[in-house]
Amino acid sequence: MKGIESREEAYIEVKLLRTLLKALVGLLVLSAGAWAQQLEAPDLVVTSVRLDPAFPAPGSTVQIIATVINRGTRTTNDVFALEFKADRVQIGVRFLADLAPGQSLDIAISWEAKPGETVFRVTVDPFKTISELDESNNTVYKIVNATNNEFTEADLVVRRVSVEAEAFTAGEPARLVATIANIGQGLAAFVPVGFYIDGELLTIETVRESLAAGQEMTIAIPWTVEAGERVLRAKADPSGELFELDEANNSWADYVEFAPLPNRCAQVVSLEFASTSITLLEEMTSWPTSEVMSVFIPAIRRQMERDYEGVNVRFYLRQPTGIFSTVFFSPENRIPILGLAPLDFGNFRKDDRGFVFVGSFHANRGLRLAPPELLAILFAKVASHELGHMLGLGHNPNGGIMNAQAEINPYLVVNEKFRPEDLEYLKRILPMDCR
Repeated sequence: MKGIESREEAYIEVKLLRTLLKALVGLLVLSAGAWAQQLEAPDLVVTSVRLDPAFPAPGSTVQIIATVINRGTRTTNDVFALEFKADRVQIGVRFLADLAPGQSLDIAISWEAKPGETVFRVTVDPFKTISELDESNNTVYKIVNATNNEFTEADLVVRRVSVEAEAFTAGEPARLVATIANIGQGLAAFVPVGFYIDGELLTIETVRESLAAGQEMTIAIPWTVEAGERVLRAKADPSGELFELDEANNSWADYVEFAPLPNRCAQVVSLEFASTSITLLEEMTSWPTSEVMSVFIPAIRRQMERDYEGVNVRFYLRQPTGIFSTVFFSPENRIPILGLAPLDFGNFRKDDRGFVFVGSFHANRGLRLAPPELLAILFAKVASHELGHMLGLGHNPNGGIMNAQAEINPYLVVNEKFRPEDLEYLKRILPMDCR
């Protein structure tokens, strides 16, 4: 009997193993099917944006022509939109349907050219009605100049910006030197060059000599060195006075840190941005990524420095070394909450982490009509508020930056400051001089 029982047990084990194998194979088949279904979807892409005429005069009627293609594996199953914006103003929306895999369409709208530089932002499926293989490739930017100047086939780029100084220390005289090159095929005369620190325009200087094709030269301005990490930037033809082959390659930016470094009493603060937050900021400003990174975000940091003037805080856009606190700009939408941070009275922790919810700003469509420079200040005020909590400040019923009810109107926060009692506390716990 024992031998029979062993054979029966072995048979049952084999049968059970076969059942388990069948179930496993079934799961694999289902998983493969689900994966295949995920891969079966449309993928809408704006492949190009062009103008007719290509080089318009101010006031002329221009056709803006966008090419849209479905690079996915299925036909679009719903109506979708194609949105055209000139700077931050919507100038047209076209609705499309039934775009098959591999099919492309040219969609045109009319626009009256305004003088100078305009940034076009063309987005397919802005209202997210189509489930796509890739949602990150739906927008294309194009910079257009409208001028009465002659098109010479020039193409200006900034090779670099350097600093010339005897001492790279705050308060010392220096020169910002930009190297400008013409990589086009024609002559560029009287090229204006804008110099910026942390996104803020210092001045515009003009290259007095003509730049022939393939030629480069330098232009310099005086500057007084500022302490801390600075974003140095130069842009050729910042006002869009010259026609060029490519209007998107005119600027150059880099991070440079100047002495003195933070002392042992300082609170070091890193301003960090999620990549998806950068995308939301692009949508709010209608600026391409390069402009958001080299102009908008540095402007936030610069305003926070003004808010904390006289307080021993050092702000960084690149991750610093050592111990530091972080203000993280999250893509989350937590309306009505704009930010969140721990209350660390006395600033006992030097590595606190606070949040600014970019998604909460993005959800307020009214903010998309505000000038980007005011938006940067609004973000800075909320970040300064959250950092205030991390340094030990509670809500102040008397108002100011630590007001419990955050002001969402960017026009009303420009002159908002810390109340004297709050500023006195900050200076006491973070004195400029170590003792």
